Amino acid sequence: MGELRIGNRERELAMAALDEHLREGRLEPGEYAERSAVASTARVRSELDALFADLPAPHPAYPGTRPVPDDGSPGPGGPVTVDPAPPREDLPELVAPIGARLGRHAGVLSALAPVLAVVLFVVTGLRFPQVFLLVPVMIGVLAYLGHKHGG
Repeated sequence: MGELRIGNRERELAMAALDEHLREGRLEPGEYAERSAVASTARVRSELDALFADLPAPHPAYPGTRPVPDDGSPGPGGPVTVDPAPPREDLPELVAPIGARLGRHAGVLSALAPVLAVVLFVVTGLRFPQVFLLVPVMIGVLAYLGHKHGG
């Protein structure tokens, strides 16, 4: 009999653990993208487990299983048993904060900054040339967000 299939919950938990490894600097953005792509399409748990073979904790804490001790024994109480899955409220937040979304699009938004400044200058009746000072400020903020969020 083959391995049992996994669901979205297991994939989300694996991706949350990969997010942590990216934040800790254990994964480069390119490698993180590759592993995330595999995690998002994984069908069985062994596909997810392979993503963490060379990484320390955290690893995904899959619902319904109890960890097996490192010595390979089933541990106290016999073999691993399946428990009812906890409620979904314990899932980590997977929605990117606004800073991360802006950081991913920093290049395009930085290119639009001068255009926005010209539009504001014209809309204000050509009276406030100081609006062009916003261009380097906006580009600096977007560069910071892009760097902070791995962009």
